[in-house]
Amino acid sequence: MLAMNTSMEDEVLKIHFLNVGKGNCTVIKFPSGNLAVVDIDNSRIDDNDDILQDPIEFLREEYPNKSIFRFVLTHPDMDHMSGLCELHQSRTIINFWDTDNNKEIDTSKLHLGGYKKEDWEKYQELRAKEESPKTLHLYQGCEAQSYWKEDGIKILGPSESMLDKANETEEYNHCSYVIKIEYKGIKVLLGGDATKESWKDILEYHGEDELKADVFLAPHHGSPDNIEKEVFECISPQYVVVSDHRGHNYDYSYYNNLASEQVYSTKHFGNITLEVSDTVKRIFPERNG
Repeated sequence: MLAMNTSMEDEVLKIHFLNVGKGNCTVIKFPSGNLAVVDIDNSRIDDNDDILQDPIEFLREEYPNKSIFRFVLTHPDMDHMSGLCELHQSRTIINFWDTDNNKEIDTSKLHLGGYKKEDWEKYQELRAKEESPKTLHLYQGCEAQSYWKEDGIKILGPSESMLDKANETEEYNHCSYVIKIEYKGIKVLLGGDATKESWKDILEYHGEDELKADVFLAPHHGSPDNIEKEVFECISPQYVVVSDHRGHNYDYSYYNNLASEQVYSTKHFGNITLEVSDTVKRIFPERNG
């Protein structure tokens, strides 16, 4: 269980849920020293209506001159990859986690959503690489390798069948990564934009116990369309984090009932940080909601 201890030590798991607005970006510093970035979005940092965190600037201030051991693109939506080009220019990315999706877009219209053509082009460039970075297609049920097993990572989804469904239906949230991280007895579940069908697939494969988590990053910015109540009851989190933006209403009432302690939305609380070690188990917001 998470407690508000304040002592610190070196081998700390730090997970930063950044206040990027509409999209998502989670920065993780593992006790091994490995740095991971799960998704990125800087497409709204110039909005006048909110004070948002630029992920590139955050990395520069918190983790200067440190390479990204793994970048995980949960799924190929622009609000999860905006800023990828700048990130790659500013940092070495060693491993690039992707799915073998067949998504295509009309890049001439990206600016209409506030996105940049170069980010999509950079994604296509990186996902074709075998080295620098090394692109990995990892799915539910794959054998855990030492270089992510040592960081306490487990891939709950997508399954290859959900990837096939995503490619057939062109609903690419079906192939979103769902990742579990465990350290010192604390379990964190990152929900990506996984759909109801994806969650049912995860429950069927892994069973209820594997879904239990202390901290749950709600899928798809807290959208009620992605809530699978039967599955989420199994998670039974103390804390729910919602990456959300002003002007958008997530399903607060549902998540407020799901979380036994607190719902933290980035639009109200800013960046949310989780720290876990032998003596530290705490989650805290940048500002009061």
